Amino acid sequence: MNERRRPTPPPSSATGRRRRGGRARRRRGGRSRLLWPGLAAGAVLVLAGGLAFKGATEPTGHSADAAGVPSPTQSGGTKEARKDAPSPPPEKDEEEKGAGEDVEKRTNENPDPGSIPSSGPGTFATAGGGGDRVGGSGRTLTYVVQVEDGIGIPAREVAAEVERVLADERGWTADGKVGFRRVTGGTSDFRVRLATASTVDDICGRYGLDTGGEVNCNVGQDVMVNLKRWLLATQYYADDVTSYRALIINHEVGHFLGHGHEGCPGAGRPAPVMMQQIKGLHGCRTNVWPYDAEGRPVTGPALR
Repeated sequence: MNERRRPTPPPSSATGRRRRGGRARRRRGGRSRLLWPGLAAGAVLVLAGGLAFKGATEPTGHSADAAGVPSPTQSGGTKEARKDAPSPPPEKDEEEKGAGEDVEKRTNENPDPGSIPSSGPGTFATAGGGGDRVGGSGRTLTYVVQVEDGIGIPAREVAAEVERVLADERGWTADGKVGFRRVTGGTSDFRVRLATASTVDDICGRYGLDTGGEVNCNVGQDVMVNLKRWLLATQYYADDVTSYRALIINHEVGHFLGHGHEGCPGAGRPAPVMMQQIKGLHGCRTNVWPYDAEGRPVTGPALR
């Protein structure tokens, strides 16, 4: 949510508009591995004992609103994106990977920060199934949901959360003009991609954004969600990670739709979804939706 500046244009046809972002720092890195224990047991006839063992194994670019690192550029739409930026890493459909039931049962509640992988292979599984169209009678934006391989979170679970957020009556569809529909492949207007910090840094960095291993971003057609932020949220949402995830999606999709950062409209009022809330609420109350329950936009003064 609160993040950095923006560099360049979405590769997608439906999004040749300008976006704004905050400022960003130079990139840093860090790597670790997440081990998921596996258990195997074998029995040998009458006198043999059992044997068990562990198998280890947020213009064009906007830095995210998640960790409060400002984005790199304050202006510059599609023209700022690098024309020679490398293509995103290859992806594969989740259905071909055969994710097991044991993986599906894992939860993301109260994870140990040290157990969250900081790097991954840079390849993605795409959530299958697709979804119904939600929103107004105007343009329909299609999107896919992808999860980086090896992080232990099924793409279909992330897709369900993203669909719920984008379908909410307090979301971006409340204007009655834009609609969303999740697809499983082919051409799409944008992609929501959950990935490790290193992969987010890499993809956002291709457009000149430094996410510093901490924040999300929107670059081109990619809404990049940092795994660390997805699992741990930030200080104001530490006890409500689900709401924070809605803030990530609404903030970064908001950038994709052309919305820039906003400030607090006044003490005691709800913070705009385009406000970098991690950097401070400045008297506002937490809020994760672009519209209120009556369909009125929740906005604040535009920030440069």
